[in-house]
Amino acid sequence: MIATERLYLTADRKKVVAAGDKAAAALYATPGDEIPESAVERFGLTDGGLPKAKPPSGGAKGDDAAKEKKAAANKEAGSGGDKSGAEAG
Repeated sequence: MIATERLYLTADRKKVVAAGDKAAAALYATPGDEIPESAVERFGLTDGGLPKAKPPSGGAKGDDAAKEKKAAANKEAGSGGDKSGAEAG
């Protein structure tokens, strides 16, 4: 496998992390470097780099739906009566 990103080993050399990770201790590979198959398996590398994190359940669609629901609730709350915020007495 050919590296597609800069990869670093942790100090204990048990994990590969991305550039910028606080645990990065030693440069392991740069884009274009060949990564041995044994290292690909050991570190779980995919497509020449670290596996991409899965989006949280619901993903971006869930975030959009939540934003739309909040906007609708705000619109309903502000659509009637006194807008001063003071209670009628």
